[in-house]
Amino acid sequence: MRKLWIFIFFLTIKLASAQDIEFSQYYANPLYLNPAFAGSEDYTRIALNYKSLLPSSYGSYANYSASVDKYFDKLGGGLGFQIMNDRQSQGIINNLGFSLVYSYHATLNKKWALSTGFKVGYNINTLDATNVIFPDMIDPVDGVSSTTMESGLYQRSMYFDFSVGMLTWYENYYLGATIDHLTKPQSSFGSSDPGPIDRKYTVHGGMEIPFLNSIYKVNMTVSPNFIYQQQGSSSKINLGVYLNRTYFTTGAWLKTNTQLNFTGAVAMLGFVTDYSIFAYSYDIPFYKGGFDGIINGAHEVTFVYKFMYKRNRKNIKAIKCPKF
Repeated sequence: MRKLWIFIFFLTIKLASAQDIEFSQYYANPLYLNPAFAGSEDYTRIALNYKSLLPSSYGSYANYSASVDKYFDKLGGGLGFQIMNDRQSQGIINNLGFSLVYSYHATLNKKWALSTGFKVGYNINTLDATNVIFPDMIDPVDGVSSTTMESGLYQRSMYFDFSVGMLTWYENYYLGATIDHLTKPQSSFGSSDPGPIDRKYTVHGGMEIPFLNSIYKVNMTVSPNFIYQQQGSSSKINLGVYLNRTYFTTGAWLKTNTQLNFTGAVAMLGFVTDYSIFAYSYDIPFYKGGFDGIINGAHEVTFVYKFMYKRNRKNIKAIKCPKF
């Protein structure tokens, strides 16, 4: 019976337009948010991200991401590499992507810096329904048979993808913009006429507000942020705030659409050191009312590690954006 529910879910997604994965810990997956982040740290950075969407429902989603980036003086910027895997409906639909990222960093003056990024990706989308039990395979006498009238049990789509991004920061302020799927690559299942993946436009920004103690040292910081995204007919504005003190960081986001109707919320907690970050967040969807909305949210876990080594980098001040 479980396989039958997955089959019903599979029928509904064949006609749905594709939307990109959304990681709620935006700045803990920097190469995914904006390729201009490549090499923005003083050290080599490795980021591991996992998100489980609606884990208690049939056909649950799981998203995996692993990335590494580093600044190179000879290139005047950063290089990065990222692997992403999006598994839907217990692996019936699988999207595996590889991306190479380059960003160029420039100092406009002592307080103002600018970075531009470019990403080239290769994606492999597969639909494998060979183990799904279809209705015409169920016999009331003999049970489940291995024959079915369904076609297209296994399909594969491969394509290149391109993105560009810009990131600028001045003292405690930062602003960035990204355009994903520049060439609108073709990819779809269940149709002889593949449809394009709509371009995704992202604008994100914020600031860091320091609070000083009695001897004029930074005691904690508050960082308000916003993210606007549009892809096809879908658009959203997410508003968040982070509170940072010593090794601990907490955050909260409200998710809205362009009509400012609330669609969800995110609560975050992280442990941050000079060389590592561990963070957990929980997404609560508002379209599921009451207790269902609380228990059917999404879990997200992040681990970031920075390799410490002696470096000789030109003087570009680090961006004061959130850690996750």
